[in-house]
Amino acid sequence: MKIMRIYTDYARVYHEMYQSIFNYENEFQLYDKSLSKLKCKKILEIGCGSGNLAKYFIKKGYDYTGLDISKEMIELSKELVPEGKFIRADMRNLELNEKFDAVIVTGRTFTHLTTNHDVMFALRSIHKILRKDSWLLFDNFNAHEIFTNFKDHMTHKSKYSNRKYTRKSYTSFDFEHGWTWKWKAIYEIKEEGEKRSFEDEIILRAFTEDELKLFLHISGFEVSKMQKESNAIFTIAQKKSEERTNAQLHYFKKKENNFSEISQV
Repeated sequence: MKIMRIYTDYARVYHEMYQSIFNYENEFQLYDKSLSKLKCKKILEIGCGSGNLAKYFIKKGYDYTGLDISKEMIELSKELVPEGKFIRADMRNLELNEKFDAVIVTGRTFTHLTTNHDVMFALRSIHKILRKDSWLLFDNFNAHEIFTNFKDHMTHKSKYSNRKYTRKSYTSFDFEHGWTWKWKAIYEIKEEGEKRSFEDEIILRAFTEDELKLFLHISGFEVSKMQKESNAIFTIAQKKSEERTNAQLHYFKKKENNFSEISQV
């Protein structure tokens, strides 16, 4: 799983730029509405980034833990939300000594699981840290919407303090491991008459509803809700058993399917 430079070397650029690109309060309300209805209090957020949602969950009284694969993001979240609990880990290989009422995978983080290996290991890992009958909530890109309305270039502009940001995105079909596409981004930063830039690129994956349902079913989850929102799918699924499914018994018994052998972090 490749980690983008915007999440590491330029983590603060990400934080500042996305304040005007992403509506974090709306995203919090989406998750809070479901979590409150499901009576979940102890939650783990995977893909917490710089803690943009953490402050809302903590203020609302959740027993919150934020997790991210990026060391720089975890450092930034601890700086910006000092009252929060944050840990660095890979969602495909979680070794935590506690269990949660709910795991939420936010900010389209699921789209970075570009291979079936990644998805299987991530869902197994999440399943292990959930209490019985607890919940998994996540959003990801909708393959039907992405590829029937494919855009090969986009430009986003934002401003933070006295800095102006521009992101030019260039995309193309990939399809090597599923509904994947290549994304190259050029970031420009203007401040006090000076300009600097950097490039970033990665492969991302979208999913169909049927794909998600099958992955979740063979990983011990039962889908409770799927909600389409623009080019995304918001999914709620419940952990149904502590035992491995038949599909998992076959999949994970092979030596070549050990996480250490597929990890590219």
